[in-house]
Amino acid sequence: MNVTFRGLLAATALSALAIAGAQAQAPNKQAKLTVGWAEPIDTLNPATTGARNQGPLLVNIFDTLVWLTPDFKVEPLLAKSWSVAPDGKTYSFVLRDDVKFHDGTDFDAEAVVANVKYITDKETPAKVSIALLGPCKEAVATGKYTVDLKCATPYAPLLTQLGVPYLGIQSPKAIAEYGKDLGLHPTGTGPYAFVSYEPNQSLVVKRNEAYAWNPASVGHKGPPNIAEIKFQIVPNAQARVSQFQSGQSQMMQQTPGVHWNAMQKMDRFTALPVPITGLGIFAPVNAKKFPTDDIAVRRAIQYAVDKKGVVQLAEAGAIPPSLTPLQPSMTAYDKSLEAMYPYDPAKAEATLKDGGWTKKDGFWEKDGKRLTLTITAISTSTSYPLLAQAMQNYLQKIGMEVNVQQLASPAWLAANINGDMSLTPLQYIGVDADALSGWFTAGQYFNWSHYSNPKLDALFKQGREETDAAKRLPIYHEIQKLLMDEAVMLPIRQNIDLVMTSKKLTGVTYSGGGFEYLGAASLAD
Repeated sequence: MNVTFRGLLAATALSALAIAGAQAQAPNKQAKLTVGWAEPIDTLNPATTGARNQGPLLVNIFDTLVWLTPDFKVEPLLAKSWSVAPDGKTYSFVLRDDVKFHDGTDFDAEAVVANVKYITDKETPAKVSIALLGPCKEAVATGKYTVDLKCATPYAPLLTQLGVPYLGIQSPKAIAEYGKDLGLHPTGTGPYAFVSYEPNQSLVVKRNEAYAWNPASVGHKGPPNIAEIKFQIVPNAQARVSQFQSGQSQMMQQTPGVHWNAMQKMDRFTALPVPITGLGIFAPVNAKKFPTDDIAVRRAIQYAVDKKGVVQLAEAGAIPPSLTPLQPSMTAYDKSLEAMYPYDPAKAEATLKDGGWTKKDGFWEKDGKRLTLTITAISTSTSYPLLAQAMQNYLQKIGMEVNVQQLASPAWLAANINGDMSLTPLQYIGVDADALSGWFTAGQYFNWSHYSNPKLDALFKQGREETDAAKRLPIYHEIQKLLMDEAVMLPIRQNIDLVMTSKKLTGVTYSGGGFEYLGAASLAD
């Protein structure tokens, strides 16, 4: 059966509403699930990880104050209700009074206070979590089960962003007891509790028998049906596929495109494309380092790279290209920007000529210096090196010298922070258009383009403080147009986790942002 990718995504979203029907048969309560996991785990501390692939692990161990549905509706979770002050600077929450952490301690307002203090502590190397809080860095317990989050300025994205797993609520007892080793002792209130972790081997979690505060939209009440989950870390894509096809695992993430194209046609498997919202797969372009400090070079790169060709080379064409700063599922997506940089090698060369570059011996140079780019790629993922090599291929075709460096995570992070690269393919998850601000505002951890612009800063401030959703849209459209004009990011492809499951596994869904959730899943014999 031929199904468009967009149609398959729509069907996937709808299937999340039909979980209860899929589980009409009596589930096997002793079932043990094995998941082929694609990347090593940096930490299981939601406050300090900056990795997307930890998100699905966290969402199954930790609960957030609110639950975010795939279409960005905010539902109660640890918070039963909430209100926002007229000035937009105080968010007041009424919390559940029947929740315990996995270590047996009570969840209450002081637990929320402890988590916010931990995230904002200068000694905590917080990454995504502190960015999600924005200017809302103070929590005050107003009662045993009531708490206020206070913001220095109005912050419209906060409520939505509180549903992202990097703000999962941790046990204050665990925070105090484990200190810097907290990431090895994840203690939340979620549907599964931590059992064991072997670095580069596996993570094992077990059913939380006391779980009774499920998100309403997932279609399941009470503890999970699955007794235990083993996330088997298998970075080698072919080994992960072989493990899944042989039945050693019943679920596999990051299915390689060529296998995805073939396996979704097989009756014994279920294809589950999980749309990961935010900025997609893109490359920040270093605006301070030669030669990408020249806007002519940055714009030429945009024209020189054939996005469809890159996806074909790296992903067997299984995923659509990305053409704008935000993913199509994002509220502020601006379709008018899709045609701004078509694949046009001739235009790329003309842009360089107009910028004062000349070609010598097949390579571009200016003021006696050759146009040489360095593309870094994190080596622990098979996808990013392939994307880097595909980009290299297109850029070299127009006379740019391009070096690809595959680096382990610490060295890759250091190169990005220090500005030692020209561009690097990566991903970033976001549930609000303000996610862009973390990448293009001076002083932010993820400002790896090393770009700043007072006009852009003013627009981000305006967008964050505007509480009228309709009025926010044109602000973020202007922001995206400016980023495209300045060519400080290269959109590459849409961010979709190609998840494949056995037909025996049902009820797999995901939270808003694209984090696979197994609290409502069942595994048949």
